[in-house]
Amino acid sequence: MRVDSIALSSIRRRKWKMAFIVMGIVLAVGTVVALYSTTTTMQVELADRFDEIGANIMVVPKTDDLVLSYGGLTISGAGGDKAYLEYEDSVIKINNIKNAPSIATVAPKLLASLTVADRETVVVGVDFPFELRLKPWWSFDGNRPRGVDHVLLGADVANLLDLKPGDDIIVAEETFQVTAVLAPLGNEEDGLIFMQLLTVQRLSGLEDKVSLIEVAAYCTTCPIEEIVEDINHDLPAAVATAISEAVKARYEVIDSFARFAAAVAAVVVLIGSLVVTITMMSSVNERTREIGIFRSIGFRKSAIIEIVLTEALILGVMGGVLGYIVGILGAKWLAPTMAEMELAIQWNLMVGGLAVVGAIVLGIAASAYPALKAANLDPVEALRHI
Repeated sequence: MRVDSIALSSIRRRKWKMAFIVMGIVLAVGTVVALYSTTTTMQVELADRFDEIGANIMVVPKTDDLVLSYGGLTISGAGGDKAYLEYEDSVIKINNIKNAPSIATVAPKLLASLTVADRETVVVGVDFPFELRLKPWWSFDGNRPRGVDHVLLGADVANLLDLKPGDDIIVAEETFQVTAVLAPLGNEEDGLIFMQLLTVQRLSGLEDKVSLIEVAAYCTTCPIEEIVEDINHDLPAAVATAISEAVKARYEVIDSFARFAAAVAAVVVLIGSLVVTITMMSSVNERTREIGIFRSIGFRKSAIIEIVLTEALILGVMGGVLGYIVGILGAKWLAPTMAEMELAIQWNLMVGGLAVVGAIVLGIAASAYPALKAANLDPVEALRHI
């Protein structure tokens, strides 16, 4: 008689008791899958949102003179060399720091006061390819600015000057073309004029100078504080500051939740293991007569252990598959409420495979002691139950 046939026969004869074991495994595996799927999806979602907010590090000149403002941050004053960073030196050094592989975008800017339509106006010089990469949420009417004579207007400036894409604009007595107008953003950028960095440097007489540099790091891997330390070390004339504190704070909350979830999962797995162990012990006690017969007809101890562990293997596979399905469905239902954000929980074959393997390990580990106890039953003593 084959061991697997005996195990299957035993499972069929003890449906309710075996179902209780499967429920214990489903509880453990389902909880782990649900918490893991929720926390990992939350981390990915938050990383995507982190990327959407653009820069997470601001680099400004080291000076006590603060008079200009950009993006809610006060920028060094416009007077003297100390108010600026050297473009070539700063950008090159930032791109060569120790943690440079974690940097996604380096976007230098020069804030200058220039005459626009007979009035002094703050003009921002930017490298448009890097600036547009840094701010994917920007939407505008018109074409992407590319050339040195292209201008991008904030919504308020366009309304004030009554300009639209395709119009000409006079800046520092030179004619430029308005290629696009930003959609209203509700912040300071609505009142700014954006031009090519080289053009603003030339018009303001500040060649190779920048007022600040925004740095965006890859958020799923970026050691932001280490990047800040590297920049401050390699650029002694600058001060680098980590921004986006609200999003980082939320990331820390998710990390705390992940640790809590791991603790909860460990407790549930322990409970599931106890359920399997106790139920298997009860099953072994009920099968004293059956085990006595097996031993009396020549079954070795190893065969008895194999029978019990084969049952655990079959139940583990069933519990793992059902646990994975229950866990994913539970995550889809609970995740949006727990995370307070829209989360797309995905079916993942790798996670499913690991869930089944974990369930098998759980079932076999929890059944090891009952299997040893069954194997060590005295055949003569067991046969007295006949």
